[in-house]
Amino acid sequence: MEKSLLILGLFLILGFPILTVVLGESKKYLERQKNPLNLFFGNLQSLVVPPLIIFLILQQLVQVQGITIQILETILCLTVGHTALSLLKVVLISQEKQYPWQIRVPNLSFQVARAAIVLGIGAYILGGIWRIDLSQIAAALGVGSIVVALALQDTLSNLVSGFLLLLENPFQQGDWLNVQDTEGKVIEMNWRAVRLQTVEGNVVIIPNGALGKGKILNYNLPNSARGIWLEVGFSYNDPPNKVKKVLRQVMMEIKGVDLDKGFKIVSTGSYDDFSITYRVMFMAAHYIAAYKARNDFRTRLYYVAKREGLTIPFPIRHIYHTNLNEENFEESPQSIAESLRSLPYFAGIETETLEKLAVQAEMKYYGIDETITQQGEFSRGLYIIERGSVMLTLKDIRGSQQTVAQISQGDFFGESVLMSGKPSAVSVTATKDLLVICLEPESIVTLLTDRPLFAKQIDELIDERRKTIRRLRGQEASEGENARGNPNERSILQQFSS
Repeated sequence: MEKSLLILGLFLILGFPILTVVLGESKKYLERQKNPLNLFFGNLQSLVVPPLIIFLILQQLVQVQGITIQILETILCLTVGHTALSLLKVVLISQEKQYPWQIRVPNLSFQVARAAIVLGIGAYILGGIWRIDLSQIAAALGVGSIVVALALQDTLSNLVSGFLLLLENPFQQGDWLNVQDTEGKVIEMNWRAVRLQTVEGNVVIIPNGALGKGKILNYNLPNSARGIWLEVGFSYNDPPNKVKKVLRQVMMEIKGVDLDKGFKIVSTGSYDDFSITYRVMFMAAHYIAAYKARNDFRTRLYYVAKREGLTIPFPIRHIYHTNLNEENFEESPQSIAESLRSLPYFAGIETETLEKLAVQAEMKYYGIDETITQQGEFSRGLYIIERGSVMLTLKDIRGSQQTVAQISQGDFFGESVLMSGKPSAVSVTATKDLLVICLEPESIVTLLTDRPLFAKQIDELIDERRKTIRRLRGQEASEGENARGNPNERSILQQFSS
């Protein structure tokens, strides 16, 4: 007995100061690291250790008995419970994990664990310290539980449903659900209800009882990719194979699409009164991406259909009021010829020649962010901007995307079509809704061959563009080389004057 008291005395004399210092230094270190465990170590140092030391001294060394020890032990249990709850709060979290030792659980699981600690410590204080017969309390509660159950039937239903949902785990925080025709993201789940945040930012509270009885559609299972079905009608005059080819092209080009998951379907749906309805199905990367992908598909389809000459009919009678003071560009050869004649580099070309160019030219529409030509691909013609603007970019020697130029009305691009067998050195992307005149390669090449002065004007206009391309590629030439011409890159003037 004396040996055990000696060991206890040495612990109190040496161990208590050392333990206090270790806990204090640990708390300071965790505070500097902004680690949430600093609160737990602080509670151990200031709330648990002091009453524990006093309890050991009074009970083991002084051997105090009675109500004093019971009160002190009760205080110790309460401080231990408070400290355990502070640890539980940082270990079990419902948000994203910040540390590897944290465990992400639904909020209901945290509430259950916290209730278990509180009830366990409360039962020990009443039964173990104060010697209260808990069986009598349980019997009394059992008699009153029938009345309570009848009065709180809905509340208990929500509680039981919450426990069942916790065990089944059909969804987690952050999942997108469709419940009772309400779509939203799970932001919280407690003992009574689940809170969903809709795309509009509103919060919808759905009782667990309703969730347990209803149908739950989880958009995050089996993965986050979400299928999108779209229907669009085209004229009976448009060949279905051509329409489906255009629909596939648009589907492959839009952003936010996960083409590696799920089905990719373009099918002829039905023959309706005014159109043939086509159905398109593809997978968006996640729930929010589906909204943008659907919008991008419909927006881009308008411009591609217009370029390809497809018609989206509508059974509506329209009366159009035209403002004669506004400028309207007609897609006729005469209008195209007039537009070409207004450009400085076409000023010296005869009217008859311009009209021949216009007959073979084509008007094309592009939407914002559409790519007209990719770097390394062959251009389909010389494009003259009638309305809108484009950005010319290329990948430099490090693989980074660099801007070569931004051009607008009156400028042209696609000059690589004039270089025999050479693909485009740049990518061209619309920065505004774009209307261009596309000149056929053969007709513009004939014009350059027959009129060296015109070839010289075109060459001078794109000379600065060529210099920028060479610089970004790390091929900056000396002044002498620029004067003689780069032997690996013949200018338009050299090509059509040789």
